[in-house]
Amino acid sequence: MALLTGQELADALDVDYASLEDMLDQVAATSCDLIGYLVTAASFAAEPAPMKEAAVSIGSEIFQARTASGGEAVALDFTPGPRLSVWLTRRVMALLAPYLDMKGVVG
Repeated sequence: MALLTGQELADALDVDYASLEDMLDQVAATSCDLIGYLVTAASFAAEPAPMKEAAVSIGSEIFQARTASGGEAVALDFTPGPRLSVWLTRRVMALLAPYLDMKGVVG
């Protein structure tokens, strides 16, 4: 079972799954892969609700980066910034904190 499916992502984004099926499935798989690298295998298999919420958040950001004009976020002062950066996972780190695989943490 996956943390996030393309259909669940389409429902969260309120887009038509049938017309974007391949892209939504790819984005959902990428979101699951990113989270899978950060957390323990046991917690990933258990699929707790906070981890699913983090997957939806990351999936939404990736989808926006692929479909938004320019593919970048704009700050309050209208400064463009990269949408996909280290902050992609940092935004959901509080949700993932109890499940993190500490062997991968350096520094």
